[in-house]
Amino acid sequence: MDILEGSIAVRGRGKNKRKWIPVEDDELIKALVDVSLDPRWRSDGSFKNGYTSVLEARLAEKLPDSKISATPHIESRLRYFKTKYSALEQMLNKSGFTWDPTKKM
Repeated sequence: MDILEGSIAVRGRGKNKRKWIPVEDDELIKALVDVSLDPRWRSDGSFKNGYTSVLEARLAEKLPDSKISATPHIESRLRYFKTKYSALEQMLNKSGFTWDPTKKM
């Protein structure tokens, strides 16, 4: 088992997995927001090809020892975020469902 700056990379057949830590998630989201605001990487409501390479470079600046690569790490994490966002979006679209900022629920 390799330990990479708080993240655990499990190696073996079918086990090329990376456990993301909250700091890495935060930096990925910040980088994603920055890229989304840059018109060079936006196209009709989505991202242009190669944006994951830009995310990889920005994460390498912020987290130099993490060794996060665009493929498969960032692409996999973005798929994970999309599934979670989809579930939240469905809940928020239900009548009577709102976010309580004091309870954070």
